[in-house]
Amino acid sequence: MSSRFNTRLSSPSLSLFVSSRARIALFDPFLFCRQTMFTLVIIVLLLFSSTFVFGISAFASGINVDVPTRSEVQSQLDLLSKQKILSPAEKLAQQDLTQTLEYLDTIERTKQEANQLKQQLAQAPAKLRQATEGLEALKSSSADTMTKESLANYSLRQLESRLNETLDNLQSAQEDLSAYNSQLIALQTQPERVQSAMYSASMRLMQIRNQLNGLTPNQESLRPTQQQELLAEQVMLNGQLDLERKNLEANTTLQDLLQKQRDYTTAHINQLERYVQLLQEVVSGKRLILSEKTVKEAQAQTDGSDIQNDPLISRELAINKELSERLINATKEGNTLVQQNIRVKNWLDRALQSERNLKEQITVLRGSLLLSRILYQQQLNLPASGLITNMGPRIADLRLEQFEINQQRDKLFQGDDYIQTLMESSKEKVDPNVEDALGQIVDIRRELLDQLNKQLGNQLTLAINLQINQQQLLSVNESLQHTLTQQIFWVSSNKPMDWSWLKALPGAIKTELSNFQVTLSLGDALAGLLKSLVFLIPMLVVAVVIRSRYHMINTYLDQLAADIGQLKRDSQMHTPKAILLTVLKILPNVLLILGIGYWCLRSDFNLSGLLWSFFQRLALFWLVFELTYRMLSPGGITERHFMISTDRCAHYRRQIVRLGAALLPVIFWSVLGERSPLRLVDDVIGQIVIVIALALLALFIFPFCRDSWREKDSHAVRLCQRRMKSDPLISPPTAQY
Repeated sequence: MSSRFNTRLSSPSLSLFVSSRARIALFDPFLFCRQTMFTLVIIVLLLFSSTFVFGISAFASGINVDVPTRSEVQSQLDLLSKQKILSPAEKLAQQDLTQTLEYLDTIERTKQEANQLKQQLAQAPAKLRQATEGLEALKSSSADTMTKESLANYSLRQLESRLNETLDNLQSAQEDLSAYNSQLIALQTQPERVQSAMYSASMRLMQIRNQLNGLTPNQESLRPTQQQELLAEQVMLNGQLDLERKNLEANTTLQDLLQKQRDYTTAHINQLERYVQLLQEVVSGKRLILSEKTVKEAQAQTDGSDIQNDPLISRELAINKELSERLINATKEGNTLVQQNIRVKNWLDRALQSERNLKEQITVLRGSLLLSRILYQQQLNLPASGLITNMGPRIADLRLEQFEINQQRDKLFQGDDYIQTLMESSKEKVDPNVEDALGQIVDIRRELLDQLNKQLGNQLTLAINLQINQQQLLSVNESLQHTLTQQIFWVSSNKPMDWSWLKALPGAIKTELSNFQVTLSLGDALAGLLKSLVFLIPMLVVAVVIRSRYHMINTYLDQLAADIGQLKRDSQMHTPKAILLTVLKILPNVLLILGIGYWCLRSDFNLSGLLWSFFQRLALFWLVFELTYRMLSPGGITERHFMISTDRCAHYRRQIVRLGAALLPVIFWSVLGERSPLRLVDDVIGQIVIVIALALLALFIFPFCRDSWREKDSHAVRLCQRRMKSDPLISPPTAQY
């Protein structure tokens, strides 16, 4: 090191630098001192850098800076595996080599993923252009390429083959759509995952560098195999970091491609579904024509003959006619079941896809506002109930009918014996021509029974598949609804109400008010009134009848109250009767609220559904509120049945009014969140109103809690004192000495 340092000092450039500085400093002693110090600093830095470089080179000479190959590591591991007994150091080396192999495998996989990403980016423009052109072609096509007239030229076997092929294509397209949605969700949530992964990898790389450089406190010397392991992990992490950066760069391009492919696949699925429906209609028509043709042939072989006037022939022909009609109906029912199976299967596939996507979104986007919007949108897109509920009894009926058909077929297996039995059971003399006609009738019946059995078997298979698909669909929908309800309850649907929210509040309120639109017209209101008269008139009649009986109800309530505390007239049913009569007095107002809500529903406003749901909840709220208010009224049930003082009832009555006023906005916004959850996302007015309402509820409920805590043990004593005041025959207990 000293020779290298002397060489540096004796270099011409440095000596020239020092001598020139010394000559200049002769004219300024202070400048000479400053520049001498600067020269010394330069020399010290050169000395430190040479020492650092020498130390690093010495450390690097002690280890292999190159990452070992997989064959080298595997050969070292094989040598250790051949030994029967391993020392503790060798066991640690074996673990290091095993972990190094895993790191090397990860490095290869990372290289393959990088190549795949490069290939995807290279193919992205062509795929994007292909998807765009395909989507434009689907949008520009005004009608399906195949029509019923063109499909009618194919045979039934060809149509069934094409239908099965189209169903397979539909299933494949739905699987592609599911894959596109999953990949798109992964790309949309990739920045958050990449940020976390890159941070973890960077921290680990810092630890590895410190270990390799010996900078970790209290670090022991590294084993050669441990150094190899750390170097392999370092290369692996660097490769993963590079891959994550490339993934972020390619994120937008791949998202555009997947969105376009998803749009094209969705449009393609819609086209395939229409084509399946068209094919199924043509196939159903073909099957119906064949069934009707069989029936006509059966009738043609027996019509036009005088022998059909024979009672035996007439009875057998009637049986064939019934079987013919049943065959036609069975064909129609089978066609309907096929269409229902296709529809329910499509619903099931979409529900399963929604469930998979929802789980991925919840896992990745937990706690974000984006998740709340996705959950609200998913809740609105839940499939409506349109399933067949009586599949169990229908399957049982089909099995029973098929069993009876098979029994009839078994009877006709020996046609001569069956004809002989019919002739023997006939009371009249049978003509030989009748026997021949019976043979034809039996042959036709056997063919009808064969086709009917085939149709019933097909129906049974379709019905069982439909029942299974419906059960799966109900289970998936129930699971989706449960997941959505649970997640929506906990997820944050609005931005936090912090200082930035307060600063943006005036503009947000102005925007919300400008976007609020209500379409009310007198014509729609009158039309809604006319549509709802069938429902409103009976309600008004009931309300008027109850209102006209108020005096009678009040008289009976006074009589019940007078009987309270009387030994012979009081009973346990007095108070329930009084409560039911009070509910009866409240019904006119409840019916009036429901009538107004139904009127709004039938008026076809843009908020008709919301108003109808709100008035339903308002009617239930009013029932509870007015019942409580009337029970606390002067001379009401609370005073005369429960012996609570008038002042306390008046106090509670005032609190109930305040609570009811604070609950009304909560009820309205809860209905709004249920009917239109996406409205809550930017509803700053609703946030303010709900916060104020909840604060008022807490303020108004506090007196109830305080009074209840103070008097938790005094109700029985107060009731006894009230009884003693009301009944002078009851004397207080005397003390026992």
